[in-house]
Amino acid sequence: MFFKPTAKTLQVKRKRDEKLTFMIMGGPGSRIRDIRVSAKKFKICFSLFCVMLIGVGASGTYIVQDYLLKQKDLAALHEVNKDLSQTNETQAVVIEDLQSIAGNMKSKIEAIEDLNSEVRTKVGLEETGGDEARIVAGYTVARGDAALDNTVTGANEELDTLEDLRQELLDMDLRMTRQTDELLYLKDDVEKQLAFEAALPNLWPMEGIFTSPFGARRNPFGSGTEFHQGIDIANKIGTQILAAGDGVVTFAGVKSGWGRMVLINHGYGYVSQYAHCSSIEVLEGQEVKTGDVIANCGNTGRVTGPHLHFGVQKDGEFIDPMTVLDAGEDANNGAR
Repeated sequence: MFFKPTAKTLQVKRKRDEKLTFMIMGGPGSRIRDIRVSAKKFKICFSLFCVMLIGVGASGTYIVQDYLLKQKDLAALHEVNKDLSQTNETQAVVIEDLQSIAGNMKSKIEAIEDLNSEVRTKVGLEETGGDEARIVAGYTVARGDAALDNTVTGANEELDTLEDLRQELLDMDLRMTRQTDELLYLKDDVEKQLAFEAALPNLWPMEGIFTSPFGARRNPFGSGTEFHQGIDIANKIGTQILAAGDGVVTFAGVKSGWGRMVLINHGYGYVSQYAHCSSIEVLEGQEVKTGDVIANCGNTGRVTGPHLHFGVQKDGEFIDPMTVLDAGEDANNGAR
């Protein structure tokens, strides 16, 4: 049976057999080459190429977007690292400042302890234990480095905590400075008080028998009464006479009626008088301390026997020496 293709069948076949011709030209004088490709295959290949191109474009877009996001994240991390670095630098400065403050505080604590020890020694108080905690400016402070080192070690917290600690240390430093100033004032007051007590002519100047009081008495050289400007202590010639307090010798010589006499200016308005001496052991202008030998008992001047006339002036007026003499020395020396 013979099949005869119709016109429609031939048209479909021609469409299936359509070819695409590509002409390739080289340089001048070269032969022109042509390449025939099935239109159907070309369309399929071109479609695949477009799909691949779209895929590559999509992948590239994703890669670029991912790269940009990562760059953004890296930039954010860089800023965070920069902020952390600045924070660390700030903390390092604050910690260094705290260490400086702590060092100054340690020096002030040691100075306060030294002042405390010095003042205690001056007033005769016992020292407290060297290693125990002390209350300084309202804070409990242990002696040594541990307390301050622990304080500085705690300075690795966040910045706000460091600032709070720094402010607390500054407040403590200020209070310790005030405490030091108060101790210095106290030391000055104690030294003045001790100087006053050392200068006060309150040491019994000679061993002996108390023979005549201060004030009105019977005149030993005649009738009537007289005002006695001091007290009399009797003893044998040559008995040592002691300075009743710290001071400067303002007179050492002979004076009518008083015989050989020594005057000592103790400051604070006090002057002590030692009369009727047999000999003098000091010179005018000489500084003396309480208990120094300044003369010896005698009977020079207007006397009825060997004795010491001891007088005390306060602000230019004679006062009763018994108001300043140390009763304990009086009892120990038996001068009653």
